[in-house]
Amino acid sequence: MPPHPPDIPDVPDVADIPEKPRSTAGLGRTAGRGASTTLVGQLIRIGVQLGGIVVLGRLLDPSDYGLVASVAAIIGVGEVLRNFGLSSAAIQVRDLTRHQKDNLFWINSVIGLALMLLAVLCSPLIAALYGDDRLVLLTQVLAGTFLLNGLATQFRADLNRNFHFVALAGSEIGAQAGALAVGIVMALNGFGYWALAGQQISQGILTIIILVPVTNWFPGWYHRTAPMRHLIVFGSNLAGTQLLGYASRNTDTIVIGATLGAGPLGLYNRAFQLLLLPLNQINGPSTRVALPVLARLQDDQPKYDRFILLGQTIMLHTVTIVLAFSCAQALPIISIALGSRWLGSAPIFQILAIAGFFEAAAYATYWVFLSKGATKQNLYFALTTRPLLVVFVLVGSLWGVYGVAAGYSIGVALIWPIGLWWISRVTNAPARSMFQAGARAVLGYGFATGISWTSVQWIPIDLPFARVALGGIALLAAIGFVMLIWPTFRRDVRGITQARSFLRSAKSSKEGPIGATVDTERPAPASSLARKAGRTRLRIIRRLDRVVHGLAAASTLPFLRDRAALRRATNRLRPFDPRSERVHVLVAPPGEGNIGDQAMIEAFLENVTGRVQVLVRRPTDVQIPSQHAWRAQLVPIPHLIYGKGRVHRQAMAMLAPILGRALSLTVIGADIMDGAYSVRASARRADVASLARSVGVQARILGFSWNGHANVGVRRSLARAGRMGTRLQLRDPTSSERARTDRFHTVVDVADAVFAARTSCALAKTEYLGATPARYAVVNASALVGRSFDQTTEYARIVTALLEAGLQVVLLPHVMRTSGDDMAACRAVFDRLPITDEVILVNRLLTPAEVRGLCAGAEIVLTGRMHLAVQAMFHEVPAVALSTQGKVAGMMRLFDTQELCIEPGAGLARRMIPVALSVLADRKRYRDRLAARLPEVRRLAALNFSGLPNATYSYPPALTAPSPTSHRQGPA
Repeated sequence: MPPHPPDIPDVPDVADIPEKPRSTAGLGRTAGRGASTTLVGQLIRIGVQLGGIVVLGRLLDPSDYGLVASVAAIIGVGEVLRNFGLSSAAIQVRDLTRHQKDNLFWINSVIGLALMLLAVLCSPLIAALYGDDRLVLLTQVLAGTFLLNGLATQFRADLNRNFHFVALAGSEIGAQAGALAVGIVMALNGFGYWALAGQQISQGILTIIILVPVTNWFPGWYHRTAPMRHLIVFGSNLAGTQLLGYASRNTDTIVIGATLGAGPLGLYNRAFQLLLLPLNQINGPSTRVALPVLARLQDDQPKYDRFILLGQTIMLHTVTIVLAFSCAQALPIISIALGSRWLGSAPIFQILAIAGFFEAAAYATYWVFLSKGATKQNLYFALTTRPLLVVFVLVGSLWGVYGVAAGYSIGVALIWPIGLWWISRVTNAPARSMFQAGARAVLGYGFATGISWTSVQWIPIDLPFARVALGGIALLAAIGFVMLIWPTFRRDVRGITQARSFLRSAKSSKEGPIGATVDTERPAPASSLARKAGRTRLRIIRRLDRVVHGLAAASTLPFLRDRAALRRATNRLRPFDPRSERVHVLVAPPGEGNIGDQAMIEAFLENVTGRVQVLVRRPTDVQIPSQHAWRAQLVPIPHLIYGKGRVHRQAMAMLAPILGRALSLTVIGADIMDGAYSVRASARRADVASLARSVGVQARILGFSWNGHANVGVRRSLARAGRMGTRLQLRDPTSSERARTDRFHTVVDVADAVFAARTSCALAKTEYLGATPARYAVVNASALVGRSFDQTTEYARIVTALLEAGLQVVLLPHVMRTSGDDMAACRAVFDRLPITDEVILVNRLLTPAEVRGLCAGAEIVLTGRMHLAVQAMFHEVPAVALSTQGKVAGMMRLFDTQELCIEPGAGLARRMIPVALSVLADRKRYRDRLAARLPEVRRLAALNFSGLPNATYSYPPALTAPSPTSHRQGPA
């Protein structure tokens, strides 16, 4: 075989190339997703474990748990050796090759096999230590967990290192649930303590069965040439630390088992397991998320400090509130969960809870040692402090099982400040701030624990549910009191609500985001942080609002309350005079400076005869055109849609007389019916239609979009309205298909109501472009779309392309209000462009008729607002629109111009300019296509108003009804 040519370098083996973890760009978002996934997974695991404790605790005796705990306390030492710290080494190291991963797998597996054989050989010695021959076979069976866990170690580490938290959580939950099922079946069949052994063995087997397929890696043979020394050194130091920690934590179990027997050990073991339930299910997984992030931030001290303090605060408060409640109400909780025969473990648990507080506080210290690579210092720290814990346990054993628990708690409490002092000497971690945060949590929740315990002492123990309920209320009240009088504690709790904002801060270079390549020496301005905190709180409030009001609407309780309030108000009214003139009732959209909302109001007035009452929040939300002022009236009911409590019940009282004289009720739907903006408001609009139907008034929801993934509460509210006879008028075929998929009744296919408008006005075109304007394009920059990307630069490129194509450009705001000001967005584009007479900025909010008149003469319209596209195509003018919530694409289907619907986001100019230029190059064909489809679209739009009852009425004295101005003629 010929050699390589000398000018071509050898290509390295793929397995020798370091497999680096993900880039730190976006690391904050990854941590946020990982934290969320891990939290959800751990909540499920806690549920499974708690279910196992409750079920198996009622099927097995304390002595059964005592036997298994006796063995586990000794052979668990081998479990620490089996891991040998290599899983953490694989996660912490920056570069890891495929060969190194293979070697780590074989090292863990061989250690697991050797320890299994050693445990089998030592099983008679373990039985002799406790004086129970049953432990021989039990030890030999449980020794199999060494090999099973050794095989699974690096599969778990691989998922952890690469941030595959969903797969990792799923594998653990699946194995745990399956093993619990095995244990329960064995316990029901009388296997006793063997049920616990079967549970552990089956969990190890199921873990491997699940992990191997979900991990995109399978180990090869051992590779002698792969460098392993640094991994072994890291792991050995960590293993030594873990071994010392394990020995100190299990001295109590061995002492109790050897001196007091299996029965007291079973009680102690259950109490200790209840303590470990919140600790292990929160501390361990939090390390799983924190360690890979901190390891990549160790060279960026400001962000490292922020992350470690935030992580400690979240973990500490989460664990401590659970421990506080469990400690205060240990007796009733154990009575409910395990039964009266386990009540002896309650005082043990209360003593051990003190240790739990300080274990949680100290866990962040462990993160610092690992993330900084200071495992040797961690070993020295363990060699110094863990013997101290053993001494306290041995001294405490002189006073029996309670003395052991007290000695353990005192030892852990002393180790925590020592650990903080230690890391302050060997690292640059913020130890002082960590101590202060931990002390605040311990003192605050300690006070709440005392209040909760005191509040239930007058309730008999045979009423455990009453104790738990009152104790929980007292705990929350005490925590609220602490927050009220202690501003720093309150700030800690508030900091937890800002966790997602911090973890996602990689989006903002100003704040020095996690993992972003920006200047980290300059701190974020306080105003920027305050704005981010405010936005975070607002996002949290909105999400909670969606969940709470969605669940409420799904339960039908708000609708039933409103119907009852409406009936009470109706019963108090005088009988309606049949000779009185009846009116059409129109529930207006938010309006408030929105041309699209105003256009739908005017389209309704132009297509419906008779008097109309328009229900609004404020009189300034919409305007009644002068030609309709004699027959249309604005009726403010501020809290009809958005109110709650007493003011909303008052709104029902105001609605009752209106419905009493209503010919019909129409809700303007548009894009506000699917809960995308407000779940409560969408559900309320559907409920108002249902309330009208409940009193015999014809009801309809004017042409609206439906996104197909609406909140369940909104979906059920709208479905109820359909079942009660409300006409659900969907304004595009896509929305209609989705509504029928959701099995809505009385679905009617229509088009947007604005296509049925009858007026157009050329005054604005003359005002801004003159009597004989040159060829021009209308461009809208939407403040709503621009929240997600830098649209100013994109639109500047788009406008430049239109100018180069020989067009004037009119920048037209379509919404002008505080929550979405297109004027600011259009002005930003205007200011970005060179000064030229060819770009005109419309500096006021036009009327819908003026917008239609301006669009009528345009060559093309480019818009981020759907109703501007509607008013352009109203005059057969091609419109290129940004897709939002699927509503624009559905409308474009009516004209078979789906190619004119553009996705917003970065690179918008690159996508929109070719489409716009192709339309301009073939404008006649597009106009002909629109002209061919427009009559059918107008027919569908007219269906919005079909079937509305007519009212006989007289015109005001000396006033005749004005005829609508043709949309082909002059001003409205």
